[in-house]
Amino acid sequence: MKKIAAAVLLVPSILSVISCSRPPEQQFLTQFFRAARGRDNTTVGRMSAVEIDPRTQGAVEDFSIVSIGQETRTPLSFKPLFEAEAKAREVEKEFLKTKIEYQTANIKQIEEVLRLEAQPDAKFPPALQKVKAEWDQWRADIAAHAKATNGAALTIKQATGLAEASLTQPGQPGLDPKTFDGETITKEVVVDAELRTPDGQTQNKQLTITLSRVAGGGREGRPIITKISGL
Repeated sequence: MKKIAAAVLLVPSILSVISCSRPPEQQFLTQFFRAARGRDNTTVGRMSAVEIDPRTQGAVEDFSIVSIGQETRTPLSFKPLFEAEAKAREVEKEFLKTKIEYQTANIKQIEEVLRLEAQPDAKFPPALQKVKAEWDQWRADIAAHAKATNGAALTIKQATGLAEASLTQPGQPGLDPKTFDGETITKEVVVDAELRTPDGQTQNKQLTITLSRVAGGGREGRPIITKISGL
């Protein structure tokens, strides 16, 4: 009887261990799927770079984790991107300097070209045709340099998005991407999901969810869902 009583007393402890042994991914994904079902865009936006829209993709009603992959670590630094942006801006600056020199030397002809361009049926005399062709090229080059500079800035914004989302936490200093050196840590979680489609049907689907976080400078970022495959 003592042995039976001891075994009975052990049951709550065993159940407690089992309940506490659930991987952190279980709670994280439970919160995400609940927020997605309720169209809680604020919570979804904090947890994920992608969304599951119940109106168009359906809603995950329940799921079980099939496997959790090993973490992969990739070095992360934004210094090369900032160097590329600085170079693009310097090249654009030098180009604009030569463009202003040309414009100053040919201002009267350029103004006449612009005046004639405003007239739909205007004809350019031979003396202005050369200036017009040159000015057209200058304008095309202006657009090309602006595109290169803006593209470099956009690349930085896109590249730092995950780090910003992962490392931005209450009470923590903001990310300084110019000096940041760290790594991106990624793993895949495979789940069997019960999906309710927009028309109310139920489907079983296996989803592969990519979780990524950023670490560096003595800081550990929180996970962000960066991809969901299988919907």
